[in-house]
Amino acid sequence: RGGSMGGYEFLNIPDSCFIGNTIYKKLFYENADLSASDKSLFTSVINKISWLYCLKPETINIAAYRDEVRDYPEIEGIEVLVHKDYKLRRIAEIIMRTIPYPMLLIFKLEDKRQLYLAHQRISQSDSNKNTIEEFIVTDWLDGNSDLFKRLDIKQMRFTNFFALYSDIVDTVSIYNLSTMMPADDNITGLEARKLAREIEDIEEEMIDLRHKLKKESQFNRKMELNIKIKGLEQRKNNLLGGDING
Repeated sequence: RGGSMGGYEFLNIPDSCFIGNTIYKKLFYENADLSASDKSLFTSVINKISWLYCLKPETINIAAYRDEVRDYPEIEGIEVLVHKDYKLRRIAEIIMRTIPYPMLLIFKLEDKRQLYLAHQRISQSDSNKNTIEEFIVTDWLDGNSDLFKRLDIKQMRFTNFFALYSDIVDTVSIYNLSTMMPADDNITGLEARKLAREIEDIEEEMIDLRHKLKKESQFNRKMELNIKIKGLEQRKNNLLGGDING
């Protein structure tokens, strides 16, 4: 049976949760309000969608979780084999909206994998729908990625599915930050997400300013932009924990 897990042994999910069924694209065409461009995205990018795991109280000894904001009766593990890295965020959004459970969504391109996670809230306007919170996304990972060593669910809280899913999200958040800077061992997932967001915002702003600098002909304006870029670099270095450029 071990071989059927398809290389996800590192998650340490019990065999009782293994499903291994194909999810046909038709499900999304019929249930999601897909535009023509979304449909062609599914057709041209996705090779196959597999429902790998279903963690629910009957298959693993973890309680469902529900409060006025969240409903986590189970966690799904879904793998999407893709032909190319194109608009995967949009695809992730469609899959998570159509299958409204907390999800470990894994895109697979040749021998690399990319993980998508997001907490979900019950939609205030329509209780059959879910609102997807912030996406937590990894880079493309190869088989020996350090993240896989950290994703053993048996090291996480089994209190209920919200606790377990939060631990998975936090583990990935902390790993993502560690790819940008030496991360403190005691950092929380929340702190890691906040820091990573700040760094990404600064980087985006720098790209924007450098773009403007290229087009700018006025000397004074060039100076101003250069000073702004320097200031952002300094801020980024301070966040990254150190005076990198002395």
